[in-house]
Amino acid sequence: MAKNTVILITRDQEAFRKKLLEMKLPEMDILAPHTPEEIREQAGSANIMLANPPLAKDYINDAKGVVWMQSTYAGVDAMNAEGLRKDYTLTNVRDVFGPAMAEYAFAYILAFKKEVLENLSYQQHSEWKQRKLGLLGDETLCIVGAGSIGKEIARIAKAFGMRTIGYRSKDEPVEHFDEIFSGKDLHKCLAQGDYVVSVLPSTKHTDNLFDKAAFGAMKPTALFMNIGRGNAVVEEDLSVAVKEGKIAKAVLDVFREEPLPAGSPLWSADNVYVTPHMSGYVFTEREFEIFAENYRRFRAGEPLMYQVDFDKGY
Repeated sequence: MAKNTVILITRDQEAFRKKLLEMKLPEMDILAPHTPEEIREQAGSANIMLANPPLAKDYINDAKGVVWMQSTYAGVDAMNAEGLRKDYTLTNVRDVFGPAMAEYAFAYILAFKKEVLENLSYQQHSEWKQRKLGLLGDETLCIVGAGSIGKEIARIAKAFGMRTIGYRSKDEPVEHFDEIFSGKDLHKCLAQGDYVVSVLPSTKHTDNLFDKAAFGAMKPTALFMNIGRGNAVVEEDLSVAVKEGKIAKAVLDVFREEPLPAGSPLWSADNVYVTPHMSGYVFTEREFEIFAENYRRFRAGEPLMYQVDFDKGY
């Protein structure tokens, strides 16, 4: 059987290279270039790419021999940009980032519910301000995007006794959700959430979904959190909504332009909390298990798991 050459294009080149070497996958050469020049020089030698989409997009057209790319992300919108070749099989990872992103979401939900920041401020001034904080079990979590990540967030919410509602493209029940909305009922779903968490992928159907009307439909006490993709939010409308008290707070981990420009008003906006796209930034065994199984299938000529439909964007 012919040997395969895998080129790595990740933020953790050495860690990925070492892990692949440890796995001892058969008939595989590994390329792990470290500079853009090295990547372009070596891209033409590979027939497989294991890569972070935001990095790989700059090199996929140079890698003319690549017939399969395994994304290390669930979201692959970067590879679907106009002008990029799409004559290869693109696969992503699934059921990987749910636990990390659920932990991120509840780190903020609990911090706000239990007024952690306020307590730190009071401590600095030696102030004793006892008050009632309430329970999450009395509140509703609205998750927009009820796929594997949304389902994991809902599962954790159920451990706190929360009511869970979700919005998705298909009007079908989903495990750990009390109610699912779809179609034209987005605003109806948003209106019920004490916390609204978006985990949407970037597709033409999710562009500008959270606009002035969407924020206007939410409770004025609501916390909005975006850990999906930045294209879903009209950032100017969000800034106005928080400033005018249409919603209470926003936690943003993803943006239309990344890194978020230093001049963006979101950095300094009151009640807006910015993080650098890190809610799902973890290094897990599951990523390599998926790659290993897909590599076995690739060599055997079998259909690969988690193939992406370029037309749908996921």
